[in-house]
Amino acid sequence: MTSTWTVISLLNWAAPYLEKNNSTSPRLDAELLLAQVLNCQRLELYLRFDKPLAPIELAAFKELILQRRQGVPVAYLLGTKEFWSLDFKVNETVLVPRPETEHLVEAAIEFIEENFPQGCPVLDIGTGCGNIILALAHHFAAAANFSGIGSDLRPAALALARENALNLKIETVSWLTSDIFSALLPGTHSFDLIVSNPPYTTSAEMKSLPREVLCEPAAALDGGPDGLEFYRQISAAARNFLKPGGGLIFEVGDRQAESVKKILASNNYSAISTKYDLARRERVVFGLTNGD
Repeated sequence: MTSTWTVISLLNWAAPYLEKNNSTSPRLDAELLLAQVLNCQRLELYLRFDKPLAPIELAAFKELILQRRQGVPVAYLLGTKEFWSLDFKVNETVLVPRPETEHLVEAAIEFIEENFPQGCPVLDIGTGCGNIILALAHHFAAAANFSGIGSDLRPAALALARENALNLKIETVSWLTSDIFSALLPGTHSFDLIVSNPPYTTSAEMKSLPREVLCEPAAALDGGPDGLEFYRQISAAARNFLKPGGGLIFEVGDRQAESVKKILASNNYSAISTKYDLARRERVVFGLTNGD
């Protein structure tokens, strides 16, 4: 180890260090964290590769690397996560947005554009940092009839979602503290589309999740003994809040699509279909009310 640490020497130290501690993207992690400390873009690191770090910068970077080694997600350390080409503030009160959830947003956009070109009322259950409903609101910014509600049981999550809406200058989404539909009234609240990425990890799987995932809130992960608890609850009650012909779209976990399709069928949804992710896994399940 040298007495003077430069950008490149730090990266060359940090990446192998993180790799030994089970980081799946050690070089990227190191670059992102160092760019955060130096308040620059990743590319700029290599334009100033021989820049010595000040002691305060070195201490800050090493502290971030130590936290990353302990499994803290990079998104929590940075305080932000990109989703749908938008930057969302995140912290330990919310699930870190995943790339595969963008397939849920795609399915929602397709449904709205096909049936409601000027937008429609949308409910996002378990909104977390608000990434799903805010991505939809951003896409339909020019649609006259788009409105959204993001609901979550956790006030801290909703506070973060409100902050993200403010940062994105989105005013068409409101926020509601609610345990699924507990704060909504049938007949008073009605939607053309309900979307949700509910907790779907089984209780048994919760015990063996990677250390990084275990840093995220258990309430946003644990879907009960078979991982399907919230699909059952939402599917059964959603019909009371969906307009005739309204859609219900879920993100699902690996090998859960068939079970969720059966849950929708047992609750008399029609036109049940799935959407695949880039790994060719069924990631999104969709159903329609029958117009009754």
